[in-house]
Amino acid sequence: MKTPLRLLFVLISLKLAAQPFQKNGGEQTLYYHDLNIDIINDNSNNFIMAGNVFDVNFATQIMTLHRKDQFGTTVWAHNYSDISLPVIRVLDVVNYLDKVYATGYVEVNGPTTRSIFIADISASTGLVNSANFYDILTPPMNSEGLKIIFTNSDADGDLVQDPGFVVGGIFTSCPTTDSTCPTNLGFVLRTDLALNPLWVIEMDNNNSPNGTFDYDFINGVTETPTGFFLTGSVVGNAVAGTPDQQGVLAHYIDFQGNFLWDSSYIFGNSQDVSVDAYFDATSQHIFMLCNYSQTHYFGVTELDLSGNIIPSGSWYVTNSDLNSYGFKLTESITNTANLMISGYDRDENWQDTNGNPVTGQSNIFVYEFNKATGAQTSPYTQYLVSHIEHSPEEFNFWSLQMPLIYYPDMSYQYMNNDGTGTHYYHVGYRTIPSNETWPEYIATDATLANNCIHLNKPLTLNPLQYTPISAISGFVPYNFGPITITANPRTVADRDCDDTILAVSTPESKTLRLFPNPAKNALYLSSEVSVEYALFDMAGRILETGKVSKTQSVDVSKFPVGIYLLRIEIENSIQMLRFIKE
Repeated sequence: MKTPLRLLFVLISLKLAAQPFQKNGGEQTLYYHDLNIDIINDNSNNFIMAGNVFDVNFATQIMTLHRKDQFGTTVWAHNYSDISLPVIRVLDVVNYLDKVYATGYVEVNGPTTRSIFIADISASTGLVNSANFYDILTPPMNSEGLKIIFTNSDADGDLVQDPGFVVGGIFTSCPTTDSTCPTNLGFVLRTDLALNPLWVIEMDNNNSPNGTFDYDFINGVTETPTGFFLTGSVVGNAVAGTPDQQGVLAHYIDFQGNFLWDSSYIFGNSQDVSVDAYFDATSQHIFMLCNYSQTHYFGVTELDLSGNIIPSGSWYVTNSDLNSYGFKLTESITNTANLMISGYDRDENWQDTNGNPVTGQSNIFVYEFNKATGAQTSPYTQYLVSHIEHSPEEFNFWSLQMPLIYYPDMSYQYMNNDGTGTHYYHVGYRTIPSNETWPEYIATDATLANNCIHLNKPLTLNPLQYTPISAISGFVPYNFGPITITANPRTVADRDCDDTILAVSTPESKTLRLFPNPAKNALYLSSEVSVEYALFDMAGRILETGKVSKTQSVDVSKFPVGIYLLRIEIENSIQMLRFIKE
């Protein structure tokens, strides 16, 4: 039997080595939105969170960046402003070397106008090195950058690499992002490392819409060996003469901005949108993440580099518990044959430990699948956090059934360089006890178990059916110039999650417990019947499988002292339960 002091030391050491955390942080009286994150590749294992803070009426908005360490603790935090720019709104960031590059929009041309911006920011201090604004056409239309990536591709065809950035977004004749606007267009902006523009293209539909709606938007850029794959949406009709619909954008250009092919399509009866893509180097295929309003769920479309849709890898999922939408597509950290989807659930209801009803909007979820077949390879896991989306606000995720076009990068996966393994990192939202909205940070290992509460549910896989539509693209004129953005240091509070139980299954199912916990030899489950289990270590490795109940034990005597997870399958749900081996 270990002494209490030694056991405490062991548990602290395990906690530091395992790395998973769940925290929230922010400032009093402020409401956070448009949150996205990216790793900082300076060997620190730190990450950057970008977003905007609002007052209680959402009448004022301020750009904010927080640098976090691998434990979720704030390293520095800044808000960003300029006396000559009434609005600076950040919508995406990307890290390159020791810098963070941000994009979004600024009001350079006066109130209610929008111009794209890119800011070069020191990752170590948060101070702005330089920034430019960019306008499309003369006189300029309102424009905003929704996604930024780094590229080392040849931008001008001289067979020499031109390191720089690619920004995708929208420009419009209206003061806000609105599908009823007479003119909406997508754009791609290519710059060099000094933020000088090299070319700009626009994307428009090549269909025969009725003119009721305009869904021509770009929200994502994914690099492949031969060009850039663009996601977003394009307006079209499944049948000629029927109402305008939002269709999935699947558009491909070369590194110089020239059109190569388009495989856009309509899936459902109203709104379809692609939100992210992943290029698989082994198969040389593109996996495109989509959301469909008809199914209230997400799906994936597989394409080759000629634009052909691969039926075996193209699918969508369904479930009676509606409204989970994908935002990000990344590699699995456990199996190279799989990919991981992360996103937000529109609304979930459950009870706390005292039986009080709880509502969570924009709850983070993850879903792992096999690339070749789409088959689910790990439980759909949703991390339950009390939150109500603040409104009214243009980029409120749930003003409509699902977000119109803006799907920020709210997750990434990363192998820490200190030997603590590879983890998934996510940012979401929590309504704290004083009612402000703060960022919620979650890091998990391969087990997907968070430090607070979650639920699991099975999803049904269905083959993709679609109607082709098309988009076109071409070069457009632009203007640009320098702007000044000033960093203002802030003091941010960091809090652990407020919830008091480690895991729950679907709200309708029974919560089980393990006993004794800690356990030395035999471990039991509070179930009258034997149920299947899989035992994991904190690195996500399956150690054994079997059956367990209140009379049928798991022999844990052969395992080293530490923290373990038991995955239980019961009543069509899955629960992940932690226990301590002493």
